[in-house]
Amino acid sequence: MNFLSMDYFIMVAKQRSFTKAAQRLGITQQTLSAHIANLEREIGCELFVRHVPLELTYAGETFLRYATGFQREHTMMMQEFDDIAHDESGVLRVAVGHTRGLAIMPRIIAAFQRKRPGIAVEMIEGVNETQARRLVDGEVDLSIAHFPRALPGVELLDFYEEEMQLVMPRSLWMDVVTRSPKDAEERIARGDLTPLEHCPFVLGHASDIDGHIGEQLFRRAGFRPIVKARSDNMQTLLALTRLGVGASLEVRQFMHEMLSDEQMRSLKVLPLGPEARYAISIGVARQRYRWSAVDMFIEVARAQMAANSAVDASGETCGNANADMDADMNNG
Repeated sequence: MNFLSMDYFIMVAKQRSFTKAAQRLGITQQTLSAHIANLEREIGCELFVRHVPLELTYAGETFLRYATGFQREHTMMMQEFDDIAHDESGVLRVAVGHTRGLAIMPRIIAAFQRKRPGIAVEMIEGVNETQARRLVDGEVDLSIAHFPRALPGVELLDFYEEEMQLVMPRSLWMDVVTRSPKDAEERIARGDLTPLEHCPFVLGHASDIDGHIGEQLFRRAGFRPIVKARSDNMQTLLALTRLGVGASLEVRQFMHEMLSDEQMRSLKVLPLGPEARYAISIGVARQRYRWSAVDMFIEVARAQMAANSAVDASGETCGNANADMDADMNNG
């Protein structure tokens, strides 16, 4: 029995398919099947019920638990010996959401590469809810996500805070203004969405952060939103908003990464109060030894976000000036 066969078995167990696992591993299906058959002969038990999709037997579930543990220990051992030998090579696997990856990861990776050029960064992108599971399952070295609760075996490190904002075309905002009280903007900024009862929306799903925050705000306002479209992709929602389909909830820190200044000027952007703010953490596995590349990445990521926050704060004066312009337009 060897680590390679265990790695192959774990991939088949995750994919529930020899064909898909072979494709992910870059080997032939015949080679993969031979490794699994050798394992089964060695332990004297069948590991899979061979129907579509594959199903783990009880022996397979048991072997998966041990194999996953061995895989983690082997990876940790090799990383520690690499650090001892000052071998600055390898692949750092980072789980991150699609939009968050677009908005923050390019600068972080570029800065990290200047520190550790021999370490490649592999981003495993997906919705927020899957990223915590990837960390728990040992698929990644660290996860950048909103963790609504503590997870066993996971250490959560402070990273930065995100804030959802209401975004809509200015033409749609003018429709809202004509239907609502004069203090509509102030009420929305406090998290009161009652002025938006007749406004169309494009929203994320309830399992997403924006969808969850939206549901809380709409529930408190006492109405069900008029939903024209839903998507897991924040860029898609923003594109729909720009086309006038409906208002959306977007992350303030990502807006300037996704839109030009001219595109920003065509939109009305409003804060949504303290309930629309939430923490983003860096999750790492609790283990006896942590690879130095993980610590370096965390250090670089925090430095980059601190620099971005300083730049963001310097732009608040401009933001206040835009708010004054909006007020003048509304008074006019």
